[in-house]
Amino acid sequence: MERRKILIATKTYPSISTKYQETVCTAGVLLDDDEKPVQWIRIYPIRFRQLDFDKRYPRWSIVSAKIEKMTKIIEKKVFV
Repeated sequence: MERRKILIATKTYPSISTKYQETVCTAGVLLDDDEKPVQWIRIYPIRFRQLDFDKRYPRWSIVSAKIEKMTKIIEKKVFV
């Protein structure tokens, strides 16, 4: 896991997950060392309401977080 700076662009309304409890999905822009944009990033799962109050982030804030790329391929099921 590497620590990176992320500009928070948006987050979803909390939803219930059987695997992760209550979570939010957050989208942001990954920043380089000079805080210039590199690429869009999705951060999931975040248990936002369970974070300490001083760790909750508003939209357009820059946060530093340990992140790792998801390598698991999710199989989509289609119901007709």
